[in-house]
Amino acid sequence: MPFNPQPSNCRNWATDILLLTLAIGALYFIWLGGYPLFTPDEGRYSEVAREMLASGDFITPRVNGVAFLDKPVLYYWLQALAMYWFGIHEWAVRFFPALYGVAGCLAVYVAGRRLFDRRTGVLSAIILATTPLYFCTSHYANLDLEIAVLITVSLLSFLLATGASGKSRSALFVLAYIFAGLGFLTKGLIAIAFPAMIGGLWILLLSRWRLLTSMRLGLGVVIVLAITLPWFVLVQRANPEFLHFFFVTQQVTRFLSAAEFNNPSPHWFYVPVIIVGFLPWAAFLLQSLFSQIRSCWQAREEHTATLFLLIWAMVVFTFFSIPHSKTISYIIPIFPALALLVGHQLAVNWDKSQADCGLKLAMSLFVIFNTLLAAAFFALPYYQWMDIALSATPTLFMVGSVLGFSAIIVTLFWRRLRVSSLFYICTLTSAAMLLSLTMGATHLNPNSAKPLVKKLETILQPTDTVVNYFKFYQDVPLYLKRTIILVADWESPTIAERDNWVRELWYSMPFQNTDEILLNETAFWKRWHSDETMYVFVNKNYLDQFQSHTKQVHVIGRHEDIILIGNHSRMTN
Repeated sequence: MPFNPQPSNCRNWATDILLLTLAIGALYFIWLGGYPLFTPDEGRYSEVAREMLASGDFITPRVNGVAFLDKPVLYYWLQALAMYWFGIHEWAVRFFPALYGVAGCLAVYVAGRRLFDRRTGVLSAIILATTPLYFCTSHYANLDLEIAVLITVSLLSFLLATGASGKSRSALFVLAYIFAGLGFLTKGLIAIAFPAMIGGLWILLLSRWRLLTSMRLGLGVVIVLAITLPWFVLVQRANPEFLHFFFVTQQVTRFLSAAEFNNPSPHWFYVPVIIVGFLPWAAFLLQSLFSQIRSCWQAREEHTATLFLLIWAMVVFTFFSIPHSKTISYIIPIFPALALLVGHQLAVNWDKSQADCGLKLAMSLFVIFNTLLAAAFFALPYYQWMDIALSATPTLFMVGSVLGFSAIIVTLFWRRLRVSSLFYICTLTSAAMLLSLTMGATHLNPNSAKPLVKKLETILQPTDTVVNYFKFYQDVPLYLKRTIILVADWESPTIAERDNWVRELWYSMPFQNTDEILLNETAFWKRWHSDETMYVFVNKNYLDQFQSHTKQVHVIGRHEDIILIGNHSRMTN
């Protein structure tokens, strides 16, 4: 294989990895627990882990006492482990996402150095670490970052194995299969599909059919089955309808969008997501892609690693653009490949000036992107394009100032900048922007019920009942460390047509008796007017509906659009 690894230097390797770990670790772990859980994902997935610890059942995931079989179990096990080590709080539930984020950057460094050179490895790791969407998902407790990192390590292990020999080749192939299996146990078939599609297309374009005989595919199947099969057998035994629900409803139907899932979006949805999510490095993206596509087109046998990365980016983008349903964080697996492509392009042109490498285009795009984004941050508090509290204004202004200042710096020093100096400006700009967002993240989360939960804890008794009325605040069970009652129209004929928390829990009804947890209005109002002490979280949009059924409304507290109500007069404001 025509890879070009630099001569091995253990001291350089150790120094690079240590410094990258310290720098990226500091960037990723500072203020990690300084803001409430974002709902629904952080509340939902963290509550599954908490219930595993509380019940001792590590086979069937449950949300608020209801079976939640949408995803496999590995992520929940890790979350439960973090809670066991550190306690049940925000820092603990985000520990493994942040750790995964750092690990993904180090994997990109190792691959970049082995495939190209040391500078490519270091630059690519820094680029990935300071990519906004990758950074944000590393600070958000759901599965998208974790599956992206596992797929990344599997793909990079495969690519490195094809250029190795002897025991190193076998070990790298085994590593690729291990991480594919762990990915399968994290989010399902996608962890197998991407390596198969990307690796298969790469082999096809290079006509490397002989590689199939040395990949030890049989061993790979055994490894994946050994990692995944025990849990699938145990969960199927505990929930007899699981396999059909998981593979048909959640894996195949969800991809084909035969039912409504998440956000219906156009096929070009991920183009702006990548541009904004990859800033400021998106300024280098177009020329990096064009340059390396041209190199592969002219002599793909001499640029096999680059070809693999281009196929990787193309397959991920195409795969997620096909379904009608799209979510922003699904596209995360594309960013490690883009980071390596851009990092290699910058490394090749590191000391070049504008005239030598077309730096003017990157500078122009940097100024345009940053100016537009800065204007958006400054305008956001006044136009309320998103559901953001007014208290977030200082944070938004700080981020806008960072972006605007960097655009001014590039404009002022336009003629003096080289590739290396623009890289440093991009790195500092992105780090300052991301730290500002993290520091002010509390104000970017108006939907958290935590302030009201803290107030409720001062009066709540063990025998009291807590309820969510027609809107599930999924951080409430976690913060209270107890199961609550959820009121909705569980017999509505339209439940299957809308992708929301009601359908998620409705899907679980065949797996258990949910009569004591999921109540319709008739059952709820009967208990409300009894001697039972109840506290209800109500969204302001449902307050009129709630008050039309009762005069026993005693407001305990309010936070943003959430109102906490009790049913007895002894409760005070």
